[in-house]
Amino acid sequence: MRSWDLQRSEGGWRLPIEHCRVSRCFVDHAFALEFHEGEQSAVVRIEGTFAIRDQGRVHRLTPSAPKELGPAVGLFGQVVRSATASTRGELEIAFEDGGVLSVQPDARYEAWEIYGPDGMRAVCTPGGEVSVWQPKDGSAPRSS
Repeated sequence: MRSWDLQRSEGGWRLPIEHCRVSRCFVDHAFALEFHEGEQSAVVRIEGTFAIRDQGRVHRLTPSAPKELGPAVGLFGQVVRSATASTRGELEIAFEDGGVLSVQPDARYEAWEIYGPDGMRAVCTPGGEVSVWQPKDGSAPRSS
């Protein structure tokens, strides 16, 4: 069974979605990727501008322009090679096909968050601080 703990690493956190397949993409006021592992799931939500690098191109995208999110929806079915969040609030998800999704922190808004089983959550707060809740611990968030 998968551990949904956020692993502290040099310069930030390893997110517990490595080797997971994108099982759903959805758009509301944010763009989100959902990952399933058996009966459990985790979601990465992006509320601001983000970039996808693939095949030598860079796509700069925002959920506020949903008609332009085609490259992001193309992540459906992709498998995550690595996923990290830096202490400065930068999110990077690399996929096995070579594509990379990246999000920079926003000065005024929560740029991204990940949440999953048993209360696991990390949020990039305005300005780039990352608050983390580990599964089942119920403690107050820890910041980067």
